Amino acid sequence: MTTPAKIYQNVSFQELIAFSEQNPNRSATLKMQEVAHQDERILHKLNLPDYISSVIQPAGILGICTCITDPNYYYMALPNVRTQMLIDLANTLQKKTDDLKVTSIARKRKKIYDLIGASFNMSPMTDKDYMDLFQGISVMCQLQFILIKETVQETIEESSASKPVTIDESALKGEILFATNPITWSKEYPIWIVDYHGRWIATPHTVTPDHIYHIVHDWINDIQYSGWIVQWPEIDATKVELVTQLQEHSTWQESDRKLSKDVLSARLGRIQTLQVLRALDA
Repeated sequence: MTTPAKIYQNVSFQELIAFSEQNPNRSATLKMQEVAHQDERILHKLNLPDYISSVIQPAGILGICTCITDPNYYYMALPNVRTQMLIDLANTLQKKTDDLKVTSIARKRKKIYDLIGASFNMSPMTDKDYMDLFQGISVMCQLQFILIKETVQETIEESSASKPVTIDESALKGEILFATNPITWSKEYPIWIVDYHGRWIATPHTVTPDHIYHIVHDWINDIQYSGWIVQWPEIDATKVELVTQLQEHSTWQESDRKLSKDVLSARLGRIQTLQVLRALDA
């Protein structure tokens, strides 16, 4: 059975107007699409008023790396151009994993190779996967990443009230981590503040790119009192060695001897990190 051919009829403009007047929804209008103002992207939550969060599309660590190579070109590029940029970067990075054979993360080389492919394909990745890939790319590309891992705001249902109560701003906001040991950082290489899962990157808004070197010490030292937990590097040493080094600092108290080795190790890591970050402002 064949389908009968469709018959089209010409309709005049006046007839279209007449039809439209019979439409019961002709007075309805589309709701205005709200576009986020640039002020809303300023990173006040991180005490970084001179920086804005630049969204990465598609999200991921590879997108972060593509963006920082040439931010202006990245944001002006069409989707198919960005895809090609990601393909080229993924291939280049996988080849560069051979260079990791002579580094401190040589044993992770195969995993980092696989994670580059997983990131490109947007495959599920664990938090440890993200950290390992950031670490590998930092070493291969001589980049210094500060990672922002925000705490998901939970909703608490109280049994005595139907209205949900959300955790207020005084609660834990999240963690701040270093992709590589900050004690080894140098002003020779760039510092980037990025989302842990590669969804955004902090870019200068009212300052020059080298501004980060002048503020990173005070910023990282102060933000730990604003609801953020800074994961300081731990120093590999015996407890006796840790105590000996910590005694040289004015913050030392004899009662600190009772603290665990892990606590002392992180405390010394904080002191040494802040010393390095302060030197970047020189």
